[in-house]
Amino acid sequence: MKKKFASLILGVAALPFLVQCASQSDISELRYQMRIVNKKLEDMKSSTVDPLQKRQAMATGQMDQLEKQILELKSQLEETYHLNQRLKEQNKDLQESISNVAQEEAAKREEALRHVEELQQQKEAQLTELTQKLNAQQESVKAIQEARIRDAERKAKEAALNAELAKKRTQAAKPASSAQIQSEKKKVVKDVDPAPVQETTKTPPVKVAAANTEIKPPQPSQAPPTPETRIDQPEGDYKKAQMLFEKNSFAEALPLFEQIANDSSTKEGVDARYMMGECLFNQKEYDKAIMQYQKIISQHANHAKAPTAMLKQGMAFEKLADKETAKVIYKKLLKKHASAPEAAKAQEILSKL
Repeated sequence: MKKKFASLILGVAALPFLVQCASQSDISELRYQMRIVNKKLEDMKSSTVDPLQKRQAMATGQMDQLEKQILELKSQLEETYHLNQRLKEQNKDLQESISNVAQEEAAKREEALRHVEELQQQKEAQLTELTQKLNAQQESVKAIQEARIRDAERKAKEAALNAELAKKRTQAAKPASSAQIQSEKKKVVKDVDPAPVQETTKTPPVKVAAANTEIKPPQPSQAPPTPETRIDQPEGDYKKAQMLFEKNSFAEALPLFEQIANDSSTKEGVDARYMMGECLFNQKEYDKAIMQYQKIISQHANHAKAPTAMLKQGMAFEKLADKETAKVIYKKLLKKHASAPEAAKAQEILSKL
């Protein structure tokens, strides 16, 4: 294209010289050719130069956009780099903090474990001490229970002695032989301990002598009963006492049962002793009832009434608000008479205490 423009310019510049040398027709033809050339130049310009310029302008715009995008990418890369550096620093700090926290937590766990071990040792020592105290208390309770039983037995014997002496005082006004009085005294002495008798037997003879009652010889009708009548009579007394008990006349039934229980020749002696305990239990004289039950337990351990007496003895201690002693008796009942029906009742009561 540059060559064509150069030739065109030379033609235009040489045109005045050619006009002077050439003819008119040549000039006209030359102008025609010039117009054709100009037209081609214009066509070429419109068809070639303008699209090139447009494409060049578009390419320039695209280059500008690419440059802008490159700049944006560079800025983003720089931001990403800086962000990555900050994250690395934060990660490093976080690792250090995690390591520090882990060390602190490990130290705390070790301290807590040491504290727990110390507490466990203290508790074990306290438990050992409490066990020793509990054993000592159990021994003390056992000793107290045995002392209570002995005291109740002593009180019951004293009460029996006083009742017997009172009965003798009431009979002092009636005619009686000296032999009968001596036999009754021996019977009382036989039923109770020697020590209480020595303290109390000093006064009744004085009172009897002071009464100045007339002692008559025994009448034939007052002869001692034969062995046959001694065996039959207590059986009738037992039925009579049982009837009184069923009518809730416990105070009247008690001396009849006592008379049968003290007579060694009767076969209802243990049953009568148990019924004495029942009469006293129903009269709320629990200490005395415990004593009667204890006689059966200690003197007739293999008798059928022994488990029942042990059960009622525990119930009597419950009535006296001594649940610890009651528990001991129930456990003893379970140990000695595990197959007895009373053992099931004792187990039921133990589960509620």
